[in-house]
Amino acid sequence: RDEEALQLNYESQVSETSERKEANLAYQKDISNLVEAKGLLERAISVLRKYYSKISDQIKAEAEAASFIQREDPAPPPTWEDKYSGQSVAGGTDAVSMLEFILRNTKAEEKQAHDDELSSQHSYEDSMADLKAEEAKLQEQLASNRKLLAQKEEELLQKKKDLKKTEADKKALEDYLLEIKPGCDFITANLDLRNTNRENEKKALENAESLIKGTPAYTNAMAEAHTESLGDCKDICAEDEAHAKCKACLAKVSIPGYCAGHAGTPGC
Repeated sequence: RDEEALQLNYESQVSETSERKEANLAYQKDISNLVEAKGLLERAISVLRKYYSKISDQIKAEAEAASFIQREDPAPPPTWEDKYSGQSVAGGTDAVSMLEFILRNTKAEEKQAHDDELSSQHSYEDSMADLKAEEAKLQEQLASNRKLLAQKEEELLQKKKDLKKTEADKKALEDYLLEIKPGCDFITANLDLRNTNRENEKKALENAESLIKGTPAYTNAMAEAHTESLGDCKDICAEDEAHAKCKACLAKVSIPGYCAGHAGTPGC
């Protein structure tokens, strides 16, 4: 998704840049034509103004000269039509006015072209700034997603390895269970017999223990062992192990010291 959005963003940048270049080239050509037309109009107006200024001066000079000469002009021939009166200053002024009107419109058109170009350039720059910001954000998201994807792929690979190992362990365990199944089946089939035999063995051992403990040899051996456990106090304790003398000897304290803590002991 991010890659598609990034591609669309790139295509928008290329498209808008191409359109802006084409529009700028058209603007430059239009301005070149307008500047050339403006120059031609300004030169034409300048020439016409000078020309009609000379005519105006000439007409004034002729009028002043005519005021000093008081004579009648000869009558024109019958076929003469008095329509031509030389260059018309008023008509020339109209021509100059028309050219000045065209020049003003040309200048206005040039200004409008400059304003339109400036507005279009600003719009293009704003749009490109937005597209660049969006592009940076998309690239950051794409890099983050690719990193996350790489992590997930690594985790998936590790899980596949773990699954393969688990399946191998499972197969080994199944093979082992299959291997020991005959023995397990034998144990299960003979469990009651084994329990019965074990119970009989336990009873026999308990009976043997009871018989052994009842023999004089066992009794004498236990008495000797007990006497030996008394250590250096065996002679003192031979008379009465409950007496304070025996207890004090075993505790390795004096008789008064033992009796101080055990007042109820015989001999205290």
